[in-house]
Amino acid sequence: MSLYKWLVIVLVLVVSFSCSNSEEEESETIYDIEGQTEDGFEDGTYCADVTYYNPNTGTNSDYTLEVEVVGNEVVQINWSNGGWLDEDHFYAETLDENGYCSFTSDKGYEYTVQITGRGCGSTDESSFQSDIEADEEAVTCPECGGEKSDFDEFCDDCTDKHEHTCKRCGQHDSFMFSMDDLCSDCQRDDEEAEN
Repeated sequence: MSLYKWLVIVLVLVVSFSCSNSEEEESETIYDIEGQTEDGFEDGTYCADVTYYNPNTGTNSDYTLEVEVVGNEVVQINWSNGGWLDEDHFYAETLDENGYCSFTSDKGYEYTVQITGRGCGSTDESSFQSDIEADEEAVTCPECGGEKSDFDEFCDDCTDKHEHTCKRCGQHDSFMFSMDDLCSDCQRDDEEAEN
């Protein structure tokens, strides 16, 4: 047999083998998650593993929560007290073929969502809400409600106000040092009283 005939036979075998494999691969396409189609996920409520990360506090937690999907996009995360996180606080994200997406909320919190199925037997909704509330409290000034670092007691404005407020008369004096207890006027009054 000539070399040419061998090459033709090998080429025919390679082509027929590759065609039979691609047919098998197409017929093996299975959608593992209920509600998943070749076009994505049907509209509805799904159970999902949700990871929450707050870069302001370093909180990183995993939850099982219900999420709403519309047009193959996650549009809302629900928790048990009737609250939710929706498109008012993040841009809807398209789910990939594995039911995964990630996004950042308007407060800078990072979320990843992995759809696991249609119905949740139980969820972590209450602990999710508690963690978010604790994180928000950690970065909220208790005096004015402004934003602060999680390790500071007050925001910069309230800290300045506390450090520069006279302990006797309550007047704000921007020239006071944090170790002074009295404003310039009260110090001057004390000096005059001594003389």
